[in-house]
Amino acid sequence: MKHIQAVLFFIFFFTGSFAQKTNSFLIYSVKGTVTVAEDNKNSKAQIGKLLTESSKITIGSNSLVSIICNENSLFSIVKPGTYSMGQFKDSCLVNKSSITSNYLKFIWGQLTTPKGSPEKNRKSYMNNLGAVSRSNISIWVDSRLDTIHYFSGEFPISWKCYSDVTEFNFELMEDKKPVFQKTIKGATFISITDFAGKLKTNQPFNWTLKAKDEENTETRVLIKWDKASYEKLVNRFIAAKTTEETEAEESFRLGFLLESARFYSEAYQYYKKATQLSPDMELYQKTLDAFKKDYHIE
Repeated sequence: MKHIQAVLFFIFFFTGSFAQKTNSFLIYSVKGTVTVAEDNKNSKAQIGKLLTESSKITIGSNSLVSIICNENSLFSIVKPGTYSMGQFKDSCLVNKSSITSNYLKFIWGQLTTPKGSPEKNRKSYMNNLGAVSRSNISIWVDSRLDTIHYFSGEFPISWKCYSDVTEFNFELMEDKKPVFQKTIKGATFISITDFAGKLKTNQPFNWTLKAKDEENTETRVLIKWDKASYEKLVNRFIAAKTTEETEAEESFRLGFLLESARFYSEAYQYYKKATQLSPDMELYQKTLDAFKKDYHIE
């Protein structure tokens, strides 16, 4: 009997503790006049500000604020008035299948960490990314390039060389038959546009890279998508939004999601667009700079 009572006590204690867990809120975007009241002090709502359930927020006319709750859910407040953040507990419920969950975690981490490092942090929120892989004695190719999805645009396939070799051989194959070969001298990249005309849509192509006079035992994959399939994917990403977005916010989110899906050329275009639309947003510029550094884009 004592054992049962002890178990019941543990269950009730655990349940009670779980129920008492409070939510945290992060201001993601602001439009118009929005103020925050904490400890009897009012201040202008700022992107990146953390709020508690006891915080109060006032929305002016023709204004809105978007909030990330607990790193996992995103919602907007658009109706003018004053609200306690505790009112929005239901908006903190998490949809585990959400395709934007990793994106929200990334934004939360960047806005709440002083001097965030997108060049390190961004990649840790993308499940498909691994460590650098070794192709042979001299060449190292980032494992993010093991599979590349491509629709259009210019993007460099790059590598690092840890010897004095300056000549490399690139080969593109369809069904193990070479369809394109190029010798690269004095550079450590090749642009996809150099061989894009050889690609057939929805057909996997293998590519290999080796230093001069060395063997290569690794092959990697590149798949060109047809227009309808690519646009369907982008529209799915667009529809995944759960709140109001500016064009810059949408572009940045699409860049992150496309990079996660290994559409590197297309992600680059959206990251650039976000930066152009919102040049004062430091996170956008830092992420674009980190992306260019990661993929060796001049």
